[in-house]
Amino acid sequence: KRVTWDARGERKRVEASQRIFSNDMPAPLDASLGSEAILIVSIPRSGSTLVEQILASHPLVEGANEIKDMTEVVDAETARRKSAFPDWVPDATAEDWQRLGREYMARTARWRKSKPRFTDKSLVSWYLVGAALTMMPATRAVIIRRDPVETCLACFRQLFSERSGFACDIEEMADYCIDFLKLTRFWREKYPDRVLDLQYESLTSDPEPEIRRLLDFCGLPFDAACLDFHKTARTVQSAPSAAQVRQPMRRDTARSALYGDKLDAVRQRLRDAGV
Repeated sequence: KRVTWDARGERKRVEASQRIFSNDMPAPLDASLGSEAILIVSIPRSGSTLVEQILASHPLVEGANEIKDMTEVVDAETARRKSAFPDWVPDATAEDWQRLGREYMARTARWRKSKPRFTDKSLVSWYLVGAALTMMPATRAVIIRRDPVETCLACFRQLFSERSGFACDIEEMADYCIDFLKLTRFWREKYPDRVLDLQYESLTSDPEPEIRRLLDFCGLPFDAACLDFHKTARTVQSAPSAAQVRQPMRRDTARSALYGDKLDAVRQRLRDAGV
């Protein structure tokens, strides 16, 4: 009752992002900028911590957990321009995008002290993929999708902070999932060489080929440690997932069938939206 969520505003931002980023962006001044970064993009309870743990098990990759540098760089530019994101995007020059990319890389330098690559896992920056790839043309983004009904249920069951107000109402959660799936589908179509579509269920049911595909996309040589990700000792800050990534791959996380017809309205909402 205390938490509110602006679902209409979120939908408006998603639609604006698709419309504005459908246009050509300025050609990059440095095509190699951002090659060290691997963005992990998802909504909560979709497997992002698992994917980060797999990548962080590679000897060349540092797992940074959830960091806010990307949103803070874009938010600072939004404040400087006194214009909402993404409305200012058409006015940004190649020099502007390079400046933002360099700022992001400077802010994240602490994650490259011992290893050359790092992961940036954020559950709120999926709408920034277009900006991130324009800022840093050599960056790769991994978009993780889970069955949308399972995603909605898992988020609804979880108590998040108040900034995740979308998860407090099952229908608003469905709308948030719809927005995510539609916009990330757009990112995949616009940047097919720089965005990887990773299905959570495919990863858990047949890990090795999916992990090999993930590493190949990131330009990393295969390393068997990524298959034994649960043996990697590192801090995991996502409390709900910390225990799971200490275990071998789990295939028993689906719960929606236990709720019978109580999720039918969510299924219909998702079906009507074409996701």
